[in-house]
Amino acid sequence: MTVFVMAQREETTVLGNVVGLYVRLEIDTGDSGRPTTYFLSRLKGELRWVIDAKFGPDGYPHYVHRFGERLSGARVVIKPVSAILDGLALARGLAEEIGEEIPLVLGPRRSVTGLA
Repeated sequence: MTVFVMAQREETTVLGNVVGLYVRLEIDTGDSGRPTTYFLSRLKGELRWVIDAKFGPDGYPHYVHRFGERLSGARVVIKPVSAILDGLALARGLAEEIGEEIPLVLGPRRSVTGLA
């Protein structure tokens, strides 16, 4: 797994203003030799990382929603990936509180790019 961007983000959606964390990452399972790309979000107060978009190794769009969109059934990442992202958000100061079954509390506004 390679995390390219983790940042605090704020956008206006059809449901109003949403604030939370945004992540772009790739996961290489070794099957095809190329990774799958994910765009994730975890909004303030949420308990899980939600998959906003997923693109297969060939670029095929399996699932595409905007940042923080929660109009349809939310797909979440598996617990090991979530735990890594939670730890990274804490270590980088993007979250003051985050974890399994712990609602997201954002830290001071900042972004971190070029993560591995």
